[in-house]
Amino acid sequence: MTKLALLAIVLGGTLGPGQPAVAQIFGGISNSGAVVLSNIVSDEARTLIVSAPVITASLTQTLPTRRAAASPEAFQSFILEASAASRLPAELIHAVIKTESNYNPRALSIKGAQGLMQLMPATAKRFGSINSLDPRDNILAGSRYLRWLMDYFNQNMELAVAAYNAGEGAVVKAGHKIPPYEETQKYVPKVLERYRQAAGLG
Repeated sequence: MTKLALLAIVLGGTLGPGQPAVAQIFGGISNSGAVVLSNIVSDEARTLIVSAPVITASLTQTLPTRRAAASPEAFQSFILEASAASRLPAELIHAVIKTESNYNPRALSIKGAQGLMQLMPATAKRFGSINSLDPRDNILAGSRYLRWLMDYFNQNMELAVAAYNAGEGAVVKAGHKIPPYEETQKYVPKVLERYRQAAGLG
């Protein structure tokens, strides 16, 4: 499958008669150890990585290119709305977005995490996201998840942020400590430092 074809799938999805456009990407590992991505199920690409509605024309006109990040101010109203709804500091939401996607609303990780707050499809669905590539939808769902983690870990922001990156199960398994994953070990202090600086806490 060519890179051009894959890009067309991600951006354009598939259209059936009378059906909405849906982007689906399947992945797997070939016998040689190479990562395989495809828009159809095959022996080497059996795992559904992405299944999401395609961005509408009006939305694509307002979002930056896939590689470009927008200004934080472009999402400020959504962040303030999420802050009020989820009872989280707006500075913390900003810190997570900056670390997760650098304010790129179309960010897509190799693991399938999507949008500003890099929601995995299962997490997005769990917290009410309809389209993770829509900035408002993504921020509200991501903030609901972060609020849930704060409550689950008794308002311990360090553990909540660690769980946002690694999953709550990993934090519990680590004895309610930051899991011993290099990515998470770097992620937590980065988010917290950005939060503290923005909030004027040191």
